[in-house]
Amino acid sequence: MSWLERLVGGWGFDSRNGAFVVRGDAVRVAEVEAALQALRPLLAADGGDVELVEVGEAHVVLRWKGSCSSCASAPLTLERGIAPELHSRLAWLKRIETVR
Repeated sequence: MSWLERLVGGWGFDSRNGAFVVRGDAVRVAEVEAALQALRPLLAADGGDVELVEVGEAHVVLRWKGSCSSCASAPLTLERGIAPELHSRLAWLKRIETVR
């Protein structure tokens, strides 16, 4: 993510350690991260990953990383792999978005 995206998009950047900070309630962020950890080995097997960008009241925003960022099957992976797993673990989740 560029410095301009961080500034305009409102996504956090901790200048103390150069780390990206996920926007949203810390408890829900932890819940989503735990659910994503179960899926990461499957994505990594094909050289990809997913990054949590934001957690809202009823939605999450993800960013594809690695080979997933240019994969034509990413929407299918979201629909048939990631979304069902997140929805089964997170009763409050209504919508999942992806950004570049």
